[in-house]
Amino acid sequence: MLIYLSVLRSKKKHFPDLLSLFLIMNTNLVNGLKPIYLIAIILILSAVCYCQTETNFSKDELDSIGKAYVPEPREGIFSASLDRSGPMLILRGETDSREAKEALTSLLESRGINFADSLAVLPDPNQASTPWGLVNVSVCNLRAESSYGSELVSQALMGTPVRILKKDGGWFLVQTPDRYLGWVDSDAIVTMTVEEITAWKSSRRIFHIGKYSEVFTDPSHAGVVCDIVAGCIAETTGEKKYHYEVRLPDGRIGFIPKDECILLGELTTDNLLKTENLKSTALSYTGIPYLWGGTSVKGFDCSGFVKTVYFLGGIILARDASLQFRNGIMINKSAYPDSLSTGDLLFFGSVRDGKPRATHVGMYIGNSEFIHASGMVKVNSLDSTLGNFSRYRRDSFLGVVRIIGAEGGEGISRVTGNSWYY
Repeated sequence: MLIYLSVLRSKKKHFPDLLSLFLIMNTNLVNGLKPIYLIAIILILSAVCYCQTETNFSKDELDSIGKAYVPEPREGIFSASLDRSGPMLILRGETDSREAKEALTSLLESRGINFADSLAVLPDPNQASTPWGLVNVSVCNLRAESSYGSELVSQALMGTPVRILKKDGGWFLVQTPDRYLGWVDSDAIVTMTVEEITAWKSSRRIFHIGKYSEVFTDPSHAGVVCDIVAGCIAETTGEKKYHYEVRLPDGRIGFIPKDECILLGELTTDNLLKTENLKSTALSYTGIPYLWGGTSVKGFDCSGFVKTVYFLGGIILARDASLQFRNGIMINKSAYPDSLSTGDLLFFGSVRDGKPRATHVGMYIGNSEFIHASGMVKVNSLDSTLGNFSRYRRDSFLGVVRIIGAEGGEGISRVTGNSWYY
């Protein structure tokens, strides 16, 4: 017993000093105890010493690692805590960044902290055989939580590849090519193995450019397979004189008029990322209703609108206005309107603690005007001499970001060559 106490006492931070001193000074009392009581004392001392362990690791340090590897919670997952459960320290939570977990566990080990590792790395192992999927409906709704009553945060179009992170009942947590996260009804997704998604990436595909149409059962348009909207993608398995034969993600076969689509390989910035194309596309959506979380012609929010316009020009923008404001060529708002070009993004919001916070975005179309989704897709101006002047937008004007010329940079990815599509 005395040997055990001495070993414990040598590990000063792991042992309650007053209690150890008491027992060592009362050697006769200790030696006179029955073995069962000695065992009980040992167990109690062990529990007490572990409970008094100093972790030498703060929550701020844990959070800083998360922010270093997953700086934006809308685009990545890091939820971790170091909790005590009885005599044990347990690292709990989940992340989609293996690098974040390795950095955290390495730091804990370097501090000499003993812990049980329960920090899961997504995708969920149960989803390991089919970690990818394709959207199987014209417009798929992404929600903040796995419930139809949850907030709509974004949308994904048919043929959009998604990374499946985990499942909750009839819902998948997915990540879209713009790295945005959301929960989707699993019936809207066709799950795929790595081999299947690789084969899809190398297939011949069409890209729908018409605002709204149908996939027909045959070239005579005798019946409808499903609806289809601008930005949808499908494999083409053949072609007729005026139609492409397509195979949808779940295997359904149909026909799409050729004049409503292009081959995906033609969706290049050289072909389509031109100011006149951006302007005509944007104006063609005039009057479409505002929808919080909307990124399709069935309804737009402000960032979803400019995101869709640019997607039809071959560019994947970040999802939200605050994310879009971080990327591209920054132009001071004093340049409005003389130094602006059609296609520049105008941002609106407020300044807090000296930092601008963008909450709204529109696209400049020339003549001091910009088009945006606010109530509906419409055109306004910051020029007080024009009839469509918006005082509210003028007073909340933050600045301008130019996308053309910044393609391929952070948050401004070309569709062609993007690893999610090719």
